[in-house]
Amino acid sequence: MGFTSARTITASANQPRSVFVDLPLGHTTGLPDDPAGQRLILTEGLTAAAAITVPGTIVDLPYRYVDDEWKANPLGWSRKRQDGGQARQSSGDSRTARSETPVWQSDDDRLAAEAVSWDDQCRVCIGLPDTDTDA
Repeated sequence: MGFTSARTITASANQPRSVFVDLPLGHTTGLPDDPAGQRLILTEGLTAAAAITVPGTIVDLPYRYVDDEWKANPLGWSRKRQDGGQARQSSGDSRTARSETPVWQSDDDRLAAEAVSWDDQCRVCIGLPDTDTDA
């Protein structure tokens, strides 16, 4: 079971059960200095997740941040809040849509992934040995 603020990524990972909250990244179970809100999100999220009977289900909780400005720079939102908004001006939602096509950071990464069977690629990404090789 997981809480997420990245719905498309969570959907592609196919967790057994997930709860989506439209809050800034890093604040998935509530905003700082809001213990009551955090307890509410955790309680409702755990209750919703416990009721899921179909694997891969994502339950959307109704909580969102007061505006969508954070989506313009989702990874820098907390830094921007800390410096009074001076880090960058918002220019719309810059998050990259999830793609069905694999994307690599370099040709070396692509070649390394292609050298391993499709079923074992995730194991390679996290440094586990190939399952077809004797250890």
